[in-house]
Amino acid sequence: MDEISLLRQVRNDIPERAPEDVARRREALLAHIDGAANPIASSHRHSTRTATWLGVSLLTAAAVAIALAIAPNVLSGNTINNGNDQIVAAPSAVPTATADVMVPASVVTVMKAAAIETLKVSDPVVGPGQYSLIQTNAVGRTSGSIEADRAKIEAQGGESKEEDLVSYLQGVREDLYIPANRDNEWVWVRHAPTVVETFGPRSEALAQESETFPGGTERLPGGAFTSGGSTIDSYYIGTEPVRGYDALPRDPQQLLGTIYDLTVGQGQSPDGEALVWIADRLRTGTVPADLRAALYEAAAMIPGVTITEQQATLDGTTGIAIGRAEPYVYDDVNGTRGGFRQDIIIDPTTGQFIGEREVLLKAFTDMPAGAVTRSTSVTTTVVDSAP
Repeated sequence: MDEISLLRQVRNDIPERAPEDVARRREALLAHIDGAANPIASSHRHSTRTATWLGVSLLTAAAVAIALAIAPNVLSGNTINNGNDQIVAAPSAVPTATADVMVPASVVTVMKAAAIETLKVSDPVVGPGQYSLIQTNAVGRTSGSIEADRAKIEAQGGESKEEDLVSYLQGVREDLYIPANRDNEWVWVRHAPTVVETFGPRSEALAQESETFPGGTERLPGGAFTSGGSTIDSYYIGTEPVRGYDALPRDPQQLLGTIYDLTVGQGQSPDGEALVWIADRLRTGTVPADLRAALYEAAAMIPGVTITEQQATLDGTTGIAIGRAEPYVYDDVNGTRGGFRQDIIIDPTTGQFIGEREVLLKAFTDMPAGAVTRSTSVTTTVVDSAP
């Protein structure tokens, strides 16, 4: 399916084009895009993911209880201004200055197409005795100090400065078996992490000195990761986990407003934290098709979101990356914040969620700007048994 066919599903006034005409016009369009400035709107913002993120188990991170302010799940006063092929989202928790940022129509078109295709796909049916198998391949940055710097750090009173830190990338594969009856026992298999990439001798030293989890299998009654009942398909209102997604709106505009309410006061910016929240839900692999479609369209409404890469490959699968940048800032109270771009990678022709990643915008420790400091690819299948 080419772009014209996709677009005709959104608008019925687009004439058919021959495949060779579509290809020629696509090349001309991409050449124009490559030659044009496409600034990403930015202000001093901070996400719950910072430039000093340490490598952790991603399924664990998805289940950790994060205190979010209690807020209503119903929008009040949200508006969309759809003029000149541009969209402005003004959710209730968004400052007025943020709401004035325009989202390029190309992002809206891509995510709308992905949403349409997603709704055509039926989620796999898990029969009695079967399991939904969610497999994640994740890469994360581990940062710390090395033994050779011990004396220096002790002379500083035990405080590590940013220049004392080094980093390397660590890969983790995890398999989560979710039974058809989710109240039954879940099985979580974590494989031993591997060193994916180092950045010079000091980085290699940290990788060699770091203690890593040897891998193992855990059994989770009812899927609960914590005594509080948090599961991988949970999100939080205040300190209380809400299991499942039935209460979330499927209307993209209302959903985005709910996301802003759920994340109010979190992160470096309301807009950046909204996109992080969407990425966090999608990478669990548990979001049903109708909600995935709504999340795609909600992401496109976030001010500052743009297409960051036309051909983005993650774990061997290629799609389009959309993302938003949080600039690097430093202050004496919060320390280092931002300096990364959150991307979501999807295939707009099938609606497939390929994965998400974080890209470093400013060199940190020994990692250069442009490095992918964290990524997760997700696949979901149905199997007849669990380990």
